[in-house]
Amino acid sequence: MRVTLIVLLAWCVTGCGTVAMPRTPGAFIEAASGETFEPMDTLDPRNAMVYLYRPGNQWGYEEVQAPTFFINEQQLAGLKSGAYTWLELHGGEYDLYARRPLGILFLKTIFELPLKVEGGETYYLRYSEDQPLDYAARGLDPTQFMQAGPLQQVPAPLALAEIRNLRLDEAGYYYGGDAYSEPRWAPFFSYDAPERTALLPAVKSRWQRMQDWVAGWF
Repeated sequence: MRVTLIVLLAWCVTGCGTVAMPRTPGAFIEAASGETFEPMDTLDPRNAMVYLYRPGNQWGYEEVQAPTFFINEQQLAGLKSGAYTWLELHGGEYDLYARRPLGILFLKTIFELPLKVEGGETYYLRYSEDQPLDYAARGLDPTQFMQAGPLQQVPAPLALAEIRNLRLDEAGYYYGGDAYSEPRWAPFFSYDAPERTALLPAVKSRWQRMQDWVAGWF
């Protein structure tokens, strides 16, 4: 048994360049300390903005490791209690899911959501394992919202009331998809470069994001 564990540990460590590994501590170890919520503009107006947030509570603040989110098998970051992050996406369908960490390994998948977004729209996804939103109690039709396990889409008024005091723990992400058939505007082209299909961590400042984007063409 001990030999098996040693081999497994060695495999995980040596393969860390390709194997997903947890990297976000829970709020008990390090609480989110970034800026409070501030709406983000998309780099391209045809993209969708997706906010992922997790209301803070005592149970979440006692968490040692935060659940890690993935999109189309690409690892994002963990979502701590009392924190939020964002995704800028092309319109389309994505596989969004989260896995529960234990040390340097992942255990079970917490949820899997077929995420469908339309360009130019904004979406709010609320994550809470112990305090899920009761749609009916708020006069909402649950069939009108995407949901899977503890992740629920919520309307903007409710989301903004909850997210306004949450903090950005890690920079959001830009996730490129298939190139558009037409450029956004000439003479610059938004998504005709192959590297735009990769998952790229975005910086917090929209101006810095624009600078990085322009610099990539030289």
